[in-house]
Amino acid sequence: MSMNHQIDCHVLTMPTDSPEWSRELRTDLDGEPVNQFWIEGIPGKLGAARAAGYQQGSAPFLSYADPDDRVTPGIYTQLLDLLLAHPNAPFAWAGEQVVNEALEPIMPANTWSGYHPASHKKRANHVHGVMLYRRSLVEPQLEKLMHCGIPAEHMLSMAIAQPWEGRPRECWPVHLPLVGRLWRWHGQNYHRRCRPQDVDNMAQLLGFKSFMELVYGTRNQH
Repeated sequence: MSMNHQIDCHVLTMPTDSPEWSRELRTDLDGEPVNQFWIEGIPGKLGAARAAGYQQGSAPFLSYADPDDRVTPGIYTQLLDLLLAHPNAPFAWAGEQVVNEALEPIMPANTWSGYHPASHKKRANHVHGVMLYRRSLVEPQLEKLMHCGIPAEHMLSMAIAQPWEGRPRECWPVHLPLVGRLWRWHGQNYHRRCRPQDVDNMAQLLGFKSFMELVYGTRNQH
């Protein structure tokens, strides 16, 4: 397995993971232009585990995959091409298909129609699926990320894109309107445990008093 790719991709593992599903994901990633880092998760501390994952390797672009999901062939090549074509975009992302344990679709595919800052503030699923970040933008956010819980990916994407700042359109994230991952929904999905206080904590890490202020209000001036 080559470690000379431009993308470092980490996978957080837990003792409860299905070995079969992990093998399937590993096979998917073996076919992608990514350096794989499989590391142990930290129970109850997703942000801290993600921060450790993003510190793996030294490639200029970063991503993650979850061991219960599947990655569609060629998606990383397309995301990398998209980011290289948009040098001011902070990250690129592809859509996803929610599936059951047998990989059968259980709702329409989420491929969405592009980026908008107002949607990004409100909904994690607006920038969900397969993410490809620039390492140079992720590293300054790792200290903050370490203190975030379940909404860690939403927080990182917002910390990088800063959708409250009114940035010019060429500085917005870019979207690949394709299914990049098959997101398995099952009884142990971590996102189901997210509580309102987790979302408020995320907003406070970003410098707002609450999630409501983040979405509808003004920046908290420190």
